[in-house]
Amino acid sequence: MYELLKLTFERRGSDLHLKVGQAPAIRVDGVIEHLDAARFTKNEFARVLEAILTEAQAKQFAETNELDFAYSLEGVCRFRVNLYRDINGVGAVFRVIPFKVMSFDEIGLPLAAQKLIEQPNGLILITGPTGAGKTSTLASYLSYVNAQARRHIVTIEDPIEYQFEDGLSIFNQRQVGSDCLGFYEGLLTVLRQDPDIVVVGEMREPRTIALTLNAAETGKLVLATLHTTSAVLTAERIVNVFPENQQRQILHQLATVLRGVVSQTLLPKSDGGRVAAFEVLINTSAIRSLIGEGKIHLIPSFLETGLEFGMTTLEMSLASLVRQNKVRAEDALTAAPNPAALRKLLGGKE
Repeated sequence: MYELLKLTFERRGSDLHLKVGQAPAIRVDGVIEHLDAARFTKNEFARVLEAILTEAQAKQFAETNELDFAYSLEGVCRFRVNLYRDINGVGAVFRVIPFKVMSFDEIGLPLAAQKLIEQPNGLILITGPTGAGKTSTLASYLSYVNAQARRHIVTIEDPIEYQFEDGLSIFNQRQVGSDCLGFYEGLLTVLRQDPDIVVVGEMREPRTIALTLNAAETGKLVLATLHTTSAVLTAERIVNVFPENQQRQILHQLATVLRGVVSQTLLPKSDGGRVAAFEVLINTSAIRSLIGEGKIHLIPSFLETGLEFGMTTLEMSLASLVRQNKVRAEDALTAAPNPAALRKLLGGKE
């Protein structure tokens, strides 16, 4: 097991897939590769779980057949692990979390997105599909603050992925399920802990979203993630989870506290590896008015003309990567929500 996890890290894989009776597989640059390695029998897999799970985790998995947790391989890296059952038995996916936090430059985070973390309060949303690098971007924000400012940062995560040592800032990282019952319960008491910055691992349901907005309203800087793929879909998701009679209030709150939305995706680099493309929305007075009035569908046109504020569409970001020969045009077109707009930006290049 140690060798498989180490190999995944050394091959720069993002995930290790294990299933009872099946050959292990790793995902490298977004592509699944099957390994020529021994298959785990049911008893061997059970022994692996016994070695890496705590008693409480083993009990939870036995009761629910699902478990998310973090696992550290000393001297190598950490892993976010999802344990599950399917028709073949037990399976697991180990997502690589390097010990080293990437810098803004290493991620390629646009300058306007970088500057969001300098806001004294409000809400910053980091969005994208699973495996888009949201956790890395969030960690880069926290690492920057830790090196530059004296803040108290409280995180609520499921599970804790990057672990931070106190620098100029002090950290309290809370694990859902062991340190607090859930995101909602953690947010209920977080303001009593004198935070400057609150991190919400994921806004999953109305109660959590409402408390996240409330925390941002009280003068705290709140960072949160969502599994949405654009600023428009992010705003719509937040509003539409609430009953219709609450949506006007939520629109007003969101318009008031939002500082920016950073949406991202990963795509293959021309020379191997992967690179991030970004959509960046800055909550200018014009955007604030659109959100407050419920005219979220008009946001894209303001994104396209908001270059002076540092805004960018995903198509603009993809076009820039193609021009720098970092990605192939065909891969950029596959990743683009609006391929026609990208073709226009590229001048017909494909």
